[in-house]
This record gives sequence, structure tokens and C-alpha cells, in this order.
Amino acid sequence: MHEFLSPRTIALAVVIIALTTGALLLVSSRQNNDQNSLVTWGIANILGGIGVVMVSLRGFVPDMFTIVIGNALIVLCYSLNAKGTLDFCRRKVAWGWVAAPAGLWLALCLWPAFISSVEWRLIVGSGLVAAASFTAAIALWTLRDEHLVTRKPAAFWLFCHGVIFTIRMIPPFISTVPASNEIAASPIMTLIMLESLVHVTLISFLQLSLIKDRAEERYRRAAETDVLTGQPNRRAFMDRADRVVSDSDHWPACMLVIDVDRFKAINDSVGHSGGDAVLVKVAETIRSHLRSTDTFGRIGGEEFAALLPNTTLQSAAVIAEGLRARIAGLAIHAAGETVHVSISIGVSAIAGGKPDLDHLIDRADACLYEAKRTGRNRVVAREDGMRLAG
Repeated sequence: MHEFLSPRTIALAVVIIALTTGALLLVSSRQNNDQNSLVTWGIANILGGIGVVMVSLRGFVPDMFTIVIGNALIVLCYSLNAKGTLDFCRRKVAWGWVAAPAGLWLALCLWPAFISSVEWRLIVGSGLVAAASFTAAIALWTLRDEHLVTRKPAAFWLFCHGVIFTIRMIPPFISTVPASNEIAASPIMTLIMLESLVHVTLISFLQLSLIKDRAEERYRRAAETDVLTGQPNRRAFMDRADRVVSDSDHWPACMLVIDVDRFKAINDSVGHSGGDAVLVKVAETIRSHLRSTDTFGRIGGEEFAALLPNTTLQSAAVIAEGLRARIAGLAIHAAGETVHVSISIGVSAIAGGKPDLDHLIDRADACLYEAKRTGRNRVVAREDGMRLAG
């Protein structure tokens, strides 16, 4: 049992796992060509595995290979892991900063007082690993523009790993550290190697899960995004709007159904590519006019819809009128021509009782039809017989 838990035995397990997961990450990168992080993480694991092999050979090969090069490779492994995480989070980092920690270690090893001090080697090595772990943890924690299930667990583990190595820096300040020839067989080394085994296994799994989460997020967004305008499509709009309508905390709420006037004539005048340019510009203008809390999407053809939470009918009518005037003032360049467009808007509101999204849209559609019938380029708003027209 003692042999099974000896530092060298655990180190062998760390090496096997590091090399295996490194190869797995590199193979996965062939299937995810746009995710360079996999290559960086894979190389990091392989270099870390080689570093652990060299450190474990202490007593069999010169200290130059164990203390100096072996530990430098382990430090470089953590720097590369941090770089891979920063790349995943779309944060660029220069290679000079990646190489700097290992370079610092090598430079310090040229100083006899440092290389002969177990305490200082433990403090500096642990500090460099902790810094890399905290850097990666912070980058993942602040990556909030994507819905990645594994993001928080990965950030949490990296933070814990950083804390462990920070704590590892304390003993040299308060007690005597075993000599170099004794520390390799000490209980603290057994704990360190056990934690390293858990870390390399867990972090590799989390890294692969992050890539899988991102792929799923891309598929989800693609399924919910209108290809032409880049705005949510009908399916996404209906799903999000239904959640808002069902939550009474967002009442009163109003629905805007917006239609580009005489769009067929625009298509006939500037062609379909010009018509597409008009729709893109109109969509961008509507989105910029609405609040960040409003739900917006293209629900078909030249028709858009917006759900305004916590908004009275009177306020929604004012917002809609401002939008109508803003669109009317646009000069859109399409197919070499300047196009002026107008929109008609129908507005309906939740009037109490049990709201129904389809009914809310139908009432807004009826108001839109009235706006079209009575001259276009106008706003019609109605709630249970009350009518506001602009």
C-alpha cells in the first residue's frame, strides 16, 4: 500500500494521464480547427508530463535536468494552459508573457543561493503556478457573453488549484522544509502529486467540455438567428417573448408588430439585394432604438416584432412613434441608389387576466392592419377598446 501511494508511483500516474490527455486534446483539435486552445492545452499537458518525468528522476540524473529544466517545463505547462484559456476567452496574450515565468525560473537557477535553497524554489515555483491558475480562473469567470455550462466549474477548480499552490508557499516561512534529498519521499510530496493527478485529469475533462459547450452554443444561436439581419428569428422571438408574457413581474407589457411599407415596390426598384440591404438597416435601427430589456426579432419577410416589458400602452405608443419617425428619416444606400422607407406599427398591451402571446400578437396585427388601411407610415395602439393613433 505504501509503494502504491509513493510519490514516484503517483508521479508515474500523473505522467501517463498528462501524456494521454495531451494527445487527446491534440486529436480533438483536428475536429475543431477553429479552436486553437486545444492545441495549446494539449502541448501544455505533454510538456508538463515530460517535466514531471524529469523531476521524478532526482538522484538518478544531474540536478540540471531535474531542478532546472524539469521544473521549467512544469512552469511552462501552466503558462501554456493559461494562454489556452485566455485564447478560448478571446483574450490575446503575447508569447513573451507566456515564456516569461519559465524564463524567470531558469534565470533564478543561475543564482547558486537560489538553486541550493529548497525553500525559495518551493516559494517561487508555487507562486508561478498559482499566478497562472488565477489568471485562467479570472478569464473564465468573466466570460459571460456565452452560455457555457462548464465555465463556472472550470473557473472554480482553477481558483481552488491556485489557492492550493498559494498555501503551498506558506510552510517555508513558518517551518523547516525537508532537504532536497528527503523531500521527494516526504508525505507533502505525496499530497502534491495526488493533487496534481486530480488536477490534470479534471482540468483536461473540463477543457474538452468547454469546447463542446461552445459548439452547442453556436448551434443554438445559429438555430435562433435570422441569417439576413443577424437578429433573433421568429422561433427565438416567440420563445423569449412567451417567457416575458408569462411572468407577471414584467407587466404591463406591450407588443409592437412592425412592417416595412410597400416593400414589394422597393424590391422591384432596387432588386432583391437592395431590398435585403434595406431590411438589414431597418432591423439595426429598430434594435438600437429599443431598450436592452426589450425582446426583438424578425418574424417573417419584412415584418418585425418587439415585446416591451414594464411598459404602459401610452409609453409604448410614444416609443413606437419615435421609431416610426426615426425610420422615416433614414437615407439607405442600396444597389447604388438612396432609398427612403417608412414603417407602420401596431401596438397591443396585456390587459390583465391570463395573457396569451398569440392573442397579444393578433391584436397588434389588427392594429397594424388598421395603420396600413388608413394610410401607412403611422402607429395604431389599442387595449380593450381603447385606441391611440399617431
